[in-house]
Amino acid sequence: MATETMPDREAPTPSPLSRERGSFQQGVEGARTHITRVGASFPRRDALARLVAPVLAAPLGLACGPELPSPVRLSAPARTLPWTDVDPWGTNLFLHKEVEAWKREQTVEMVRAAGITWAKQQFPWEELELPRKGQWYDLKYAQSTWDKFDDIVRLAEARGLRLIARVDRPPPWARSDKSRPNGPPDDLKDFGDFLFQLALRYRGRVDHFQVWNEPNLGEEWTGRPDPAAFVALLRVAYRRIKDANPAACVLAAPLAMNVETGPIHLNEIDFLDRMYQAGAQDAFDVLSANAYGMDRPPTDPPSRQVLNFRRVELLRAVMERHGDAGKAVWFNEYGWNASPRDMPREELIWQRVTDRQQADWTVEGIEYARQNWPWAGVFCTWYFRQVGDIPPSKSEYYFRLVDPDFTPRPVYHAVRAAARRR
Repeated sequence: MATETMPDREAPTPSPLSRERGSFQQGVEGARTHITRVGASFPRRDALARLVAPVLAAPLGLACGPELPSPVRLSAPARTLPWTDVDPWGTNLFLHKEVEAWKREQTVEMVRAAGITWAKQQFPWEELELPRKGQWYDLKYAQSTWDKFDDIVRLAEARGLRLIARVDRPPPWARSDKSRPNGPPDDLKDFGDFLFQLALRYRGRVDHFQVWNEPNLGEEWTGRPDPAAFVALLRVAYRRIKDANPAACVLAAPLAMNVETGPIHLNEIDFLDRMYQAGAQDAFDVLSANAYGMDRPPTDPPSRQVLNFRRVELLRAVMERHGDAGKAVWFNEYGWNASPRDMPREELIWQRVTDRQQADWTVEGIEYARQNWPWAGVFCTWYFRQVGDIPPSKSEYYFRLVDPDFTPRPVYHAVRAAARRR
């Protein structure tokens, strides 16, 4: 892979919203970066590295296009769309990976202490319906596979935390291609039957379901993205979740931010457009989106050639073009990465900012959205705390609000201050 390198530079110092775009642009004009293949043990990171390389190798001044004024409203717009008049503060949890109960409890306690009310939690199909269709039993531990997830739901309820259930990853019995654990099942009916049982079991306790994750990446599908095939899966999921719980909210899968046009990856703008062409409009209630700020402030303007926070406005334009402006957008993965200065360049898939910028921009991004996007709902920061399976040598480690040992980071304190003053 051809790459270009950039001189080492510190990310720009944050300034008030009215001035930060200009000072930031001066600080990064003409910068370069490079991305190379990362370890095979981190397939999602590997995919992201290939996705962002075309963008990061381009001159930033050219990619940004002409200077645009940043719209700032004096008062927040009315939030009249369904699923927008909600508390915006959310985060991503990995409670199903945590072995020790006290760590799960401490994690949720710190989430609520920060004023966060929403949490996205994965409910992997492969960990529930075992060892075959219609069975829910863990042979290794001789217990129901529901036990762990029942505990997670009870824990969230006890702390007043609302869960968004991410559902994907078919069990081995449901897919003939054993090499793609993230791929779709052979029979969509099997997935629908699983979702019916999940939604029925937790009806009234877990009412929000994110169906799949980043299907515009070949790694998350069959090796190649297929918008029409994903819509077929989404339709089955929507119907079966609603069969079990008519009041449930079904979120379409978030799409990975990228600028590629195929065949292995497809940018999220074109993928969403093709989803609508395939009839997706009546198959979800809320669109999920990813919103990584990279090394740009929240007000940096959107462009098809730029990966930044406001890129989601391009997805919104697709929704409006297809007559779907009446739906909300929720944010599946949101934030900035505060890797240390000595992090190897090939690891900086999401670029880097300082700890202080990460803290400030995480809050300012949500403030910007509440002022300017009446269609925006919940923002789930990526991520709250991980269980220790991501080492400090990897850039992904530095998204956390709280360290694995429960030490809060500056971004945690910033979120806590903002969420608790609302």
